[in-house]
Order: sequence, then C-alpha cells, then structure tokens
Amino acid sequence: MQTIKNNLISNARIFLQMTRRDVRVLSREFAGDLINAVTWPASLAITFGYVLPAIGMDPKYGSFLVVGAIASTFFYLALGFGNELVSDFCSLRCIDYYFTLPASSYRAVLIQRVLSFTAHSVFITLPLLPIGKLILGDRMDLSQVSIIKLVLMMTACGVFFGFFGLWLASWIATPRAFNSVWRRVYTPLQLLGCYWFSFFMGYKVFGFAALIALTNPLTYMCEGVRAAVLGQSEHMNFWLCLVVLIAYTSVFGWYAMRKLRRRLDLL
Repeated sequence: MQTIKNNLISNARIFLQMTRRDVRVLSREFAGDLINAVTWPASLAITFGYVLPAIGMDPKYGSFLVVGAIASTFFYLALGFGNELVSDFCSLRCIDYYFTLPASSYRAVLIQRVLSFTAHSVFITLPLLPIGKLILGDRMDLSQVSIIKLVLMMTACGVFFGFFGLWLASWIATPRAFNSVWRRVYTPLQLLGCYWFSFFMGYKVFGFAALIALTNPLTYMCEGVRAAVLGQSEHMNFWLCLVVLIAYTSVFGWYAMRKLRRRLDLL
C-alpha cells in the first residue's frame, strides 16, 4: 500500500512539473495565439454583422457565426497541436524524454499533453465571446447565455480536439503531408459541420440528407456552444451534444493511444 501511495505521489509531481513547463512555454506564445484566434471571428463580426446586412442579410447572422467560431477555433488550434507533434516525431523526438520519466505509463504522458492543450485552447477562446459582443453591440443578444453550459462545452471541445490532434499525429507521416489535412479534413468538416447553418435549418432545407451532419463531431460542438450562448430553442439539445461529444472523444482517444503506441515503439 505504501509503495502504491509513493508511486501516486511521484507521478503527480511529474505530471505537475510537465504542466508547469507547458505553462511557461505557452504563456510566451499566448499573445500571438490570441491574435490569431481573434482575427477570424472579428472579421466575421464586421462582415456579417455590418457589411452584408447593409445589402439585405439578416444582421443576426453575424452573432450566429461568431458564436460558432468558438468551436472552429478549437479545431484550428488542434491542427497546430497535431502538426507540432508530427514535426517532433520526424526530427528530435523530444517527447521521448517524457517517456523516460517514471510516470505510470505512456498514456499518462499523452493525457497530460491533451490536458495541457485543453487548458491553453480554453483560455485562448474565452475572450472571443466578449470581443464579439464588443464589435456587434446590440446585434448580439447574450440574454440567454449560460456560463456553466458554455464552460462545460468549451472544456469538452478542448479535450476532444486534444485527442483529435493526437489522432492526426498517429497516422500523418510528415509535416509536409500534414498540409493535406487543411483540404481533406478541416474544410469538409467545417463546411458540413453546422458552422455556417444550424442543424434544424439544414434539415428544413435538405430533409434526410442533412442527417449526414450528425456524423460530424463539429456539428455537436457548434450546436452545443450556440445552445449555451444563444438559447436552446433553435438548436440541438445541449446535453445531447455534450454526451455525443464525450462519446466521440472516447473513440478518438482510444484509437490515438493505440496508434501512437505503435508509431513511437512504446512498450
């Protein structure tokens, strides 16, 4: 029993040291990452909140896209996370140092990487909503926002995309090959993942063909975030989105762990 307790304490200390190291590194990059993250939703807010409504578009569409951009930003950050891992696997393999530490298993190291990504991505995306409100003003109604639901969904998005980044790194061979992800993965998932339209809107127009969107995890993120911010009435049930997203996270996490164990020759 004492041995188990000592191992748990040792593993916890190593976990915290790894996290502390990530905080120091990521804090130096935080300002640049925040600017990169804000550029897209700010541009959406101006274009769809002011420019296009001047020629007849519904001004509410701007806030619709800005809220959806929260989920899309996690996606964008996950691609950077995955690309960073692939670059490391193909060069210095600095990650091997972590595997030599007396942690409980390689899974603990990979989970720590996911949790570190989750914390970083959540802090990056948190300012997007107030910035969108600042730009759109009365054109963005936040009267129905639920902070608890929003934080829950953002955390779930961060964990999912952390494992999604691991999954990408488990099968993409080189950083050059990673460039194809933007066209083959990012673009179709974003365009068909209820980012530009709600699921109910898609179902009303396309009928059963819209059910294809239900196979896309981004659908549940965009709909869940919008339900938390804009209200439940015009979007999928928040709790359903959260449960399905957790299920997707489990699948991608299991597969990523399995593939990375083979790729990195881990015992």
